[in-house]
Formats: sequence, C-alpha cells, structure tokens
Amino acid sequence: MSTTRTVDQVLKPVLYGRAGVPAYWILDAEETKLTVLELVDGVYVERDVVVGEKVFEATLPFPVEIVPAELLRER
Repeated sequence: MSTTRTVDQVLKPVLYGRAGVPAYWILDAEETKLTVLELVDGVYVERDVVVGEKVFEATLPFPVEIVPAELLRER
C-alpha cells in the first residue's frame, strides 16, 4: 500500500471523524472506484462503493450525483 493510500484510508478517517466531518469519500484512480464513508457515532462506516459508470446519489454532505469514471476522464 502506498503512503498516500495509507494516509487516505487510515489516518484521514480518524482525524476527520474526530473533527465531526459527516462524510468522507475516497476516490481510487487506479480502480476507478469511489468509497463513500459516513460518520455514525464518531466512527466512519462504509455506505457504498461505486465503480466505473455506476451513479452514486449522495445526500451527505449535500445532494449530488457522482460517477467515478466521469471524475477521472481527461477533458
């Protein structure tokens, strides 16, 4: 696991959870994958894992539709 990936998956969730950040998303460019975590009782729980062209309809922290492949497409 790369240092950046370790920070994103291990350190940031702890720090953001302590700060009360309601949602944390991890975008994995190598796998075209979005992992959606939501804060429940001070701990992040996985709400969804969205891959490729699948649409994720977020409610936290605000309503928005996310498609991982579109985020990673070069313009």
